[in-house]
Amino acid sequence: MNSIFKLSKQSQANTKKRFYFNCSANAFVILMACYYGLIINIPFMHGAFSAITSLHTFSWLFLFSVPLLLVCLLVIFFSLVSVRGLLKPINYLLLVLSSAALYGSLNYGVVFDYSMIQNAAETDSSEALSYLNLQLVGFLLLFGALPAFVLSRINVNCARPHKEILSRIKLLLACGALIALVVVNFYADYAATGRNNRILKKEIIPFQYLSSGYKYARDQLLYSDIKFKNIDTTPTLASPSTTRVTVIVVGETARAENFSYQGYERNTNQYTQKHNVTYFDNVSSCGTATAVSVPCMFSLQTHANFSRLDSDNQQNVIDLIQQAGADVLWVDNNSGCKNVCSRVPTINIDSKASGLCDGKYCFDEALLAPLKHKLANLSQANTLIVLHMMGSHGPTYFKRYPEKFKQFSPTCDRSDIQNCNAEELVNTYDNTIAYSDFINAQVIEQLKALPANIDKQLLYVSDHGESLGENGAYLHGFPYAFAPTTQTHVPLYIWADDHNQRITAKCLNNLNSTLAQSHDAIFHTLLNLTGVVSKTYQTSEDLLASCQTINHSEAKI
Repeated sequence: MNSIFKLSKQSQANTKKRFYFNCSANAFVILMACYYGLIINIPFMHGAFSAITSLHTFSWLFLFSVPLLLVCLLVIFFSLVSVRGLLKPINYLLLVLSSAALYGSLNYGVVFDYSMIQNAAETDSSEALSYLNLQLVGFLLLFGALPAFVLSRINVNCARPHKEILSRIKLLLACGALIALVVVNFYADYAATGRNNRILKKEIIPFQYLSSGYKYARDQLLYSDIKFKNIDTTPTLASPSTTRVTVIVVGETARAENFSYQGYERNTNQYTQKHNVTYFDNVSSCGTATAVSVPCMFSLQTHANFSRLDSDNQQNVIDLIQQAGADVLWVDNNSGCKNVCSRVPTINIDSKASGLCDGKYCFDEALLAPLKHKLANLSQANTLIVLHMMGSHGPTYFKRYPEKFKQFSPTCDRSDIQNCNAEELVNTYDNTIAYSDFINAQVIEQLKALPANIDKQLLYVSDHGESLGENGAYLHGFPYAFAPTTQTHVPLYIWADDHNQRITAKCLNNLNSTLAQSHDAIFHTLLNLTGVVSKTYQTSEDLLASCQTINHSEAKI
């Protein structure tokens, strides 16, 4: 009986062993490097091969050296992170993150640089869930969960520490020798290809998102106690007794190419046209994602020197206008103001408290009620109201407008927009632009309803643009240097009432609205619109400089 029992246990043990693959630690490292190099990095390999084969002449040896070099680099990486005890947990985590990065790269063309990591970290749960669909789940199961399951069935045999270290050193030396061989023979080719295709290095998984994630975490954790900087301690109102209301509408993901003001063949601006707004047709955004563009446009910093870390720790134009004595209110229907409004009164639209909301998102009409209430209860002569729209935020464009505003059809009523045809996708996006235009027209109507003795003005500008499948690119957030103009060319227009004492119709009509402008102008234009005198003001950056009647040289320094 005992012998039978022992035999049964031995049989169970043998059965259990059959579920495992046995390999050395070095073999495991090489296996992981090959999987990442040849599968997870398909977008990089495709980009590299396309760049090389597009040359008039190229070496086939150089072409085939690319996967060899990448696998060697990955071997070095996994040799360093695959340590005894943490080997499998680390690789489980990397598989999940890397498969998600691969999905974003393949389906939307995004790369996970610093700004994308920042944007992802500051995205709320509702926005994050909008990307969830069956294709994503299936993709993560195939490229993340399945490899993780296989990994769980691999029995990695680690030798004694000194032997394991010696064996790992030999592997690293072999990879180093192969890398040296590639570099010696093809350095000039790699240098030229890399110089002309700088985005390629940002597509390598997991190097790019790990490097960017480290930098973002470093900035958030190590530099959180930076002393706050006052860029002007004595801003003042040029005419404290003048009653003035300024509304700035921060659009979301609206690209200029789809505005009829820009020459687009569809009438996506039918609602504001009757109000004779002044449109600027050559405006560039500061970034390609909300987490960069919104703080940047309100910051004294420019696109060329912008640092989110610095902007979070110094006054912005909203702060200056409030400090000068104006009443400031920020109303948000997006995922937050990215610290811009952290020192001024703020209303965040409750996504569960209105018939205009579905529990996760609200149509931008939800902004109109708090605006109306504020305009009916003006407490100071000078008032600035910022409305932060949900606008045209993807990928669920179809959720950004009510059914009655479905002006263009058929539409793409799904989140995996890469599976919609071009017509459906553009129709849906154009509906969001037209609906935002309706909201802006309603804002202007509310301003017009104010008494004639109040100066009233509106500035609308989008934070960044959007890609709608052009050249395989979707959404936004691309590294600025490589981003298509669809993500950086943004709409901007200004409206002022007929009785405005400073921003007159004559002044607006004489503006050269075709000159190249950027988000850098928002800071200084807002100072002008609100009548705030500040030493930070720069005439050359003001869109309305020719309408300027304030002597900023009198500002106290």
